[in-house]
Amino acid sequence: MIEDNLRHRLKKFIGYLKYELGLSNNTVSAYTHDIKMLVKFKNKEPEAITTIEIVEFMSFMRIQNYSVESILRIISGVSIFFDYMVMEKIIAKNPASIISRPKKWEKLPTFLNFEEIEKLIAQPDINTPYGYRDRLILETLYSTGMRVSEISSLKTSDIDLKRGIAKVMGKGGKYRFTPLYNTLTEMLKDYTCIRKNFFLKKKDSGHLFLNRFGGQISRVSIWSIIKKWCKKAEIDKNISPHTLRHSFATHLLTNGADLRTIQLFLGHSDLNTTQIYTHITDENARNVLIQSHPRFKDARFKNI
Repeated sequence: MIEDNLRHRLKKFIGYLKYELGLSNNTVSAYTHDIKMLVKFKNKEPEAITTIEIVEFMSFMRIQNYSVESILRIISGVSIFFDYMVMEKIIAKNPASIISRPKKWEKLPTFLNFEEIEKLIAQPDINTPYGYRDRLILETLYSTGMRVSEISSLKTSDIDLKRGIAKVMGKGGKYRFTPLYNTLTEMLKDYTCIRKNFFLKKKDSGHLFLNRFGGQISRVSIWSIIKKWCKKAEIDKNISPHTLRHSFATHLLTNGADLRTIQLFLGHSDLNTTQIYTHITDENARNVLIQSHPRFKDARFKNI
């Protein structure tokens, strides 16, 4: 009975998220998963869940070693669900609205320096179809700042080789146009033949990057490709699917690009999201000062 009721509530909620809020499929999937987790934890109808029970759920997640960031995201999704039920007059008030949220830990994103990027991109053997595809994926991620999910969804029709532009569908179904540098455009031209003669099977999905079965390459596969070549390049950093995206933004800022331009390339709706890269470059500037200034070369000053 609880499952039937939840299924009914979620079906309408998903429609609200997609068609009224315009959220991406990934975000919608995350929110529905979070709500199912809460309902399973309490084994109660969603409209019967109380504030205390949501707090208990948060405590449970901390015991299970969820990060503060993950808990914040999950509670945010749950809160939107309860807001929706208030709007639909299913419940009188949102039980998550009065919960004091934990402060988000300020973690700076990991990025690769110029030498590490060069070393990473040089790893795949471009004399093989898989190597060429992998090199092109790494080049595209680093030179455009695309998310892994965005490059996975990229279609051949999204690439304008004549003008050197890629049409990228970001979060919330919003499109942005990203320039492609000349070398990358030439690589894409060559890959078109490799895609057709090696990767493409009977049916063409239209996706640019294909797996060995001729279908759309998944986010998980691209993430595995990144990890594989980072390991081969002996890059000993705690990398994530966004590492090349972070590297793209950091290197742009380091070389003089302004935040508004970087915001545009990354597809951030809020400039505050892009602002974190100033913290990275601030830390870089501090390190340069320590390594270069004669006073800071004195060990007594290094911990200032």
